[in-house]
Amino acid sequence: MGPALLVSLGAFLSAFAGGWMALRAVRYVGLIIAVGAGIRIGAAFFDLIPESVVYLGSLATAMVWTAIGFLGFYAVDKLTTLHVGHETATELDHDLANHQHIGIAGAVGMGIHSFLDGIALAAGLAVGGGTAVVIAVVVIVHRFSDGIGVVSFLLAGHVPLRTAYRWLTLVAIAPVAGVLLGTIVQIPDDGLGALLAFFAGFFLYVGAAELLPEAHRRDRSRWIVFATVGGAVAIYAFSVGVGAVGASSP
Repeated sequence: MGPALLVSLGAFLSAFAGGWMALRAVRYVGLIIAVGAGIRIGAAFFDLIPESVVYLGSLATAMVWTAIGFLGFYAVDKLTTLHVGHETATELDHDLANHQHIGIAGAVGMGIHSFLDGIALAAGLAVGGGTAVVIAVVVIVHRFSDGIGVVSFLLAGHVPLRTAYRWLTLVAIAPVAGVLLGTIVQIPDDGLGALLAFFAGFFLYVGAAELLPEAHRRDRSRWIVFATVGGAVAIYAFSVGVGAVGASSP
């Protein structure tokens, strides 16, 4: 429980740092989001999926669970109002001042997927070793991007600054709740493998369908591509360094 709470605290502080940066309108926000997208996509391909195969004993089964994670989160994202897409963010940027509720809905959606990140982190800690370290890094880095995202949604929706900080606090706390739930529930090896593959799909969806469009919307330069590839390469090198790549059977 101690390491989980320590990493959760790191994720909490990272979200606040991202929100602070968004409030200062730093010009490199798009590049930061792109790096975060590359890290999340790379972690899914290079660490979560291979590790899930070790626990499930089958690549085919692992890919089924990855598809369920990707398509499941896509369906929830698009069929509900809990998460607002980047098209809505663009509309908000065009001074639709009467759409504060859209910005708040976006914050709620980010809170939900922050909670899921906490559960993914708990699963990684249950695996232990390099995978736990990789997932911890991914969650902390992505919380920085989410801090940027939630404040951008709220301010674009003309939500008062004090309200924006309150929502940022809730989004920052959500992974802690996810970690607490994930560490209380004991998961068998097969279930752990399925959970890792499911969150690989979740990571791929968030990175490719949410973060990358947002990065390109904010910065249309070729550096976004380099930042994305760099993030993926960096997490691969990190995974190799901590021994998460090429794991042995549990």
